[in-house]
Amino acid sequence: MRWLFVFFHGILGLINGLFFQDTYLAYYGMAAAMLYGCIDWWVERRIDREKSTKVLLIIPLILLLLSWSILEVLSPSLPPFTKEDAIEFATSGEGTDIDLFPVKVGTWKGIFGGYQIERKTRAKKLNKEFYLVTFEENWTKGKQKGRYVMSYKVDRSSVSGDGGSGTIPPYYEKVLEQ
Repeated sequence: MRWLFVFFHGILGLINGLFFQDTYLAYYGMAAAMLYGCIDWWVERRIDREKSTKVLLIIPLILLLLSWSILEVLSPSLPPFTKEDAIEFATSGEGTDIDLFPVKVGTWKGIFGGYQIERKTRAKKLNKEFYLVTFEENWTKGKQKGRYVMSYKVDRSSVSGDGGSGTIPPYYEKVLEQ
């Protein structure tokens, strides 16, 4: 009867594979369920014979620590995240105001529609692998002057807005259309 118990575990393990119509999922589910059934049967036998089951609590922890240690040793360490990487990540999108700014630390100067434009890209290290990337634009046309600043907090996996100030330059619609 106990082998029938393990067999029915295997049959129930097939259900996900049949539901999602995935043969591999069915086989893996069946194998996992049968393994669970065997372990359950083994534990029941140990309890019937009045033997200790404490080892069953320790084995998963040992396997977890062993696999974690092996993967930690085998995994290559990530290269340091630099301010150049932060700027590259912040400017990697398309179709935004940031497309107009230098993709490296520095300043760009030019003229568009009679406006004298100066765009600066800066990055400041906040802590280990965490940067504040700032895009600043100053423009003048006759007596008309303006300043536009956008800041982003950047780490290896995310970019989040940190605020901005000033007014959007009046020529942006024309520039972004080109």
